[in-house]
Amino acid sequence: MSRRIISSVIGFALLATQAAAFDFPQIPNPFGGGDKSAPSADPTKPNASSLECPEIIVDTGAASLRFPAGADSANVKYQFSIGLVARECAIEGDQIGIKVGVEGAAILGALGQPGSYSGNLRVAVRRQKDEAILGSKTFKIGATIPAGGTRGEFRIVTDPFVVPYTSQHAADDYEILVGFTQGAGDDKPQRTSRKARR
Repeated sequence: MSRRIISSVIGFALLATQAAAFDFPQIPNPFGGGDKSAPSADPTKPNASSLECPEIIVDTGAASLRFPAGADSANVKYQFSIGLVARECAIEGDQIGIKVGVEGAAILGALGQPGSYSGNLRVAVRRQKDEAILGSKTFKIGATIPAGGTRGEFRIVTDPFVVPYTSQHAADDYEILVGFTQGAGDDKPQRTSRKARR
C-alpha cells in the first residue's frame, strides 16, 4: 500500500505545502523542570536543540474516513480528511516527550446535510527496529458544518508520548503514525506497512 510521509516540526520546520502556520502550543517539559530548548552544559548529554524528531506517517488508506464506509461518491454523506500535521519533541535525561498536532476537515458528500459529525483518529509512536507500538491513543474528533456550508474543521493536540532516548537521531529510532479508524476506536495498534528507508 502506498503512503505519504509528512515531516513538519513546529519550532523547527513547517509542512512545505502549507502557507499558514499551525499554531502549535509550546510543549512543556513532560518530565518537569528545566528548559527543553536549552543546550546541555555537558556535551556528552543530549539536548533538544539538535534532536531529530521522528517523522509523521499518514497511510494513504487512513488519511480520510468516509461515511457510510465504502460508499461510492454518489452515496457519501460526509468525509473526514487530514490536513496539516505537526510534532514537537522535548528531552530530559533518558526520555523523549513527543507531542503531536493534527488539523483537518469534515466535508459534505452528495447525500450530506449541515450538522455535527464525529469520527475516530488514532495517533501512535512506533519503534522502527521491531515495529513495537510504544504509545497509542484514539481520539474522538468532531466538526460542525454550518447551514449553507460544505465543510467544518477539527483539531487535536496530544499530550506527550514518552519514549526512551537512544540517540539524537530519534527519527531513525521512532516514527509517528496518524490515521483514521473505523468504529468506536479501542486504542489497539493497527498494522501498517513500513516506509522505505532513505
